[in-house]
Amino acid sequence: MARKRKAILYCSGILGLALVANCNLNIEHDPREPNRQQQPLYGTVDQVAFTPSVSPANDYVDHGAQIYSEATRILALAPFKRDQRKFEKARDSPLSILSSELFRHRGIIPTTIRHVTQSFASAFSSSSTKDKSSSSSSTSAEDKASSDSAKDEKPKEAVPRHDNPKIANALDMLHEAAMEYNNDDALLTLANIYFNGQYKTQRDLTRAFDYYAALADRSGNATAQQMVGFMYSTGIGGAVERSEQRALLYTWFAASANDTAAQMTLGYKHLLGIGTTKSCERAIHYYRQTADRAFRKFKNGPPGGRTLPPPKTRLTDREGGTYGPGASHHGPSTSQKDIQEFLEFNEKFTADGDSAQARQRQYELGVLYYTGIAGSISIDRDYRKAGDNLHKFADSFFHGRWREKLTQTKEQRRTEVQDVGIAAALLGKMYWRGEGFEVDEKKAREWFERGVALDNPIAMNGLGCMYRDGVAGLTRDLNEAKQWFYKAANKASAEAQVNYGHLLLAAGQAYHPQARQAFEQAATAYNFEAYYYLGDMYQHGIGGHADCELATKYFKFVTERGDWDDELLPGAFEDYQNGDIESAAIGYLLAAERGIEVGQSNFAWIIDRELPTSYYLSLLASQSASQTAAKLALAESSLARLGSPARLLEMALVFWARSANQGDVDARIKMGDYYFVGIGTEADPVKARMCYQDAVQDNSAQALWNLGWMYENGVGVVKDFFMAKKYYDLALSTSAGQAYLPVTLSLLKLNVRYMWNYMTGGDVGGAEGGLWSISGTSGQEAADDDTGAGADKKGGAAGGTQDMGSDVDSMGEKLVNARKKAGVNVDDEGNDLYGTDGHDFDEEEDLLDLVVIVGLFGVVAYLMYVRQFRFGGNQQQQQQQQQQQQQEQQAALGANGQPIAGLPGDPHNPGRYAYAAAGG
Repeated sequence: MARKRKAILYCSGILGLALVANCNLNIEHDPREPNRQQQPLYGTVDQVAFTPSVSPANDYVDHGAQIYSEATRILALAPFKRDQRKFEKARDSPLSILSSELFRHRGIIPTTIRHVTQSFASAFSSSSTKDKSSSSSSTSAEDKASSDSAKDEKPKEAVPRHDNPKIANALDMLHEAAMEYNNDDALLTLANIYFNGQYKTQRDLTRAFDYYAALADRSGNATAQQMVGFMYSTGIGGAVERSEQRALLYTWFAASANDTAAQMTLGYKHLLGIGTTKSCERAIHYYRQTADRAFRKFKNGPPGGRTLPPPKTRLTDREGGTYGPGASHHGPSTSQKDIQEFLEFNEKFTADGDSAQARQRQYELGVLYYTGIAGSISIDRDYRKAGDNLHKFADSFFHGRWREKLTQTKEQRRTEVQDVGIAAALLGKMYWRGEGFEVDEKKAREWFERGVALDNPIAMNGLGCMYRDGVAGLTRDLNEAKQWFYKAANKASAEAQVNYGHLLLAAGQAYHPQARQAFEQAATAYNFEAYYYLGDMYQHGIGGHADCELATKYFKFVTERGDWDDELLPGAFEDYQNGDIESAAIGYLLAAERGIEVGQSNFAWIIDRELPTSYYLSLLASQSASQTAAKLALAESSLARLGSPARLLEMALVFWARSANQGDVDARIKMGDYYFVGIGTEADPVKARMCYQDAVQDNSAQALWNLGWMYENGVGVVKDFFMAKKYYDLALSTSAGQAYLPVTLSLLKLNVRYMWNYMTGGDVGGAEGGLWSISGTSGQEAADDDTGAGADKKGGAAGGTQDMGSDVDSMGEKLVNARKKAGVNVDDEGNDLYGTDGHDFDEEEDLLDLVVIVGLFGVVAYLMYVRQFRFGGNQQQQQQQQQQQQQEQQAALGANGQPIAGLPGDPHNPGRYAYAAAGG
């Protein structure tokens, strides 16, 4: 024992001497250590210099912390808020303003005018650019050398100066605390300021990357590592050369430190194999962690779970869809402005009355304010207004001996009874959860029981939850709760289906298949809890077979839907509304890298809208002219600091593709447009055709029309007039209202071309049985049957241009073989031997197309003139009728402007606001 003690003491002494020597060595030679005898220089604030109190005993880390604290104090007192940014709205020329205005109006005539203006812009822009390039080329080599040497001799500031002296001084102090005193907080603050342009600082992505990289390498900060990975992955602003390997490395380190953004990024990339091998096991590893955190936060809320954040806004919905109302597969039937006008009008005139229409408006207002959702448009929730309106509506029914007249009321006013049941159930939830009212379990139970009396499933579920938890004076009874859950579940209540499935899950393994079935029924209504439980069951094979990919998608939904603390997407939307397009694009790009579909489509949409000139010029001008116009368009846009035109358009195509693979049909059509024209990639009509074919399976009128045009002209497919007519007819049947005029004109043109070719002995496009024949098999249909090219080929463009993979290439090879079988002279790549890129137009067909289009425009213009001339006399009569209706409405108002007997109209048919009725 004595020898062991001596050995321990001896080793301890040696270790202590080594530590002392090492400390002394660090003090003398550590380059990060500032010179203690030399005081640091600081700027002044209001002519008063700040000098931290330094004593010999203070460590330099404390010294840096004091500088950082003072800098943050200065920023807090600065005239600019942290989130204020410095930006300039794009300066549009008259031509670009006209083009942008025409872009908002879909149709034949606006499109033609837009193309004409773009062609003029192309001509002038290309000539001016050539003049500029020629003048710049005349610069002598000596002048260039002198200018380069002058740039080299110019001293470079460590930190760019801000226009405001206080903020400039704070930035200097942050830089000193970060670099000289190794203060990590100061380094992260500087990086965020320059990346986001906070305090109206000039955005500097290169400097931001340097600060993030320094912090990531120095201390392993997870946020800095995630941002470095993001910038390596996107190469945004040219701050660093793109490297997917380095991006994955830094993101992996951040994910290992439980950074949610990094875990979402890695989960998405492993799920689709972007930049790495596809691995569902790795993807579910990351998504499970983020889903667990979101679900725990959901369960820590009030009874029934925390209220989910409002759905994220899709920018294309503000335009009625990517291609406008009718052409787009999805789009709102109304706008934010219409909803606001509806709310203001009914609050002022209708909702205070006692008529049937007033009661219906009270119900609609209450549901809108409670849910905050009007179709695909979100509004601010207001529980107080929701409670007031629902109380007015429900109290007008529950008065007197309402139970005695309930049987008669059910038959006579079935719709009103259903609405009253929903209102009672919502009031019960609000009293129990403390939404708009103080928590009152007894009142909640009372309203639930009233809703149950009206057979409302939401109220049944609420009463079942009270029996399950033993609250509001009820004894805890799982059997009674189970019965109420079962009744509500059979009435399609998603919450009741989840609660019933949870009880089955706890009952034992024999009931697990029934539990999975209950969760799957609730998942059809996008229930948050159902998605989490299904992810767990499919991951471990509970109640049935295991499915890793499906489980990962369930956890992905939970992660993205339960983002209470993430202000990334709402902030980007606010920037977009304020006109700060650059900040909005960066915010959406950050979300897109995490695999969020709304971020992907919104980022691609911004690029598509901010560079419209390059898109339309590529249809009209040569490649060189398109590149010139794209550069000019970018210089005028607010995206100049984010990348070159070619890089931005390539990124737009990549994220259109990723959005399409998450279910956005319009994004798939956009992919086809980019491949067809050659935007962000080389032109490839075959790939364009396959994208349109995928969108057709989702009944997209735009994709159907595009395929009809391709079959009519033999672009990317074998020319086939029969198939062209078939797709035109399908487009018309899919969207009879919006597609009527373009499809009708296209069919007229197709008929004229068919008759002309038939009479002149030309190619009739494979319509052997006649253009109007509905029997027989066309040449292209036979080719599709032989090769399978017409089958469903979804999922081939997961990662964009580089991720299109072998699916599209193999489909292209099959289509080439089909074209050869059909007798078309093509090479191995599918290009016509007597044409270019599959376009087999000749001058006669171009001339014929021009004559037909001009003739059709003439006919339409004549018909419009005749209609205006013939029916012009009816306009005065219509105006008189409108004036008479206005007088009648004014007569129906009292002296105070309030309606006497309600506004005219069916109270049970609120028109375009019918979707406001809650219950689903």
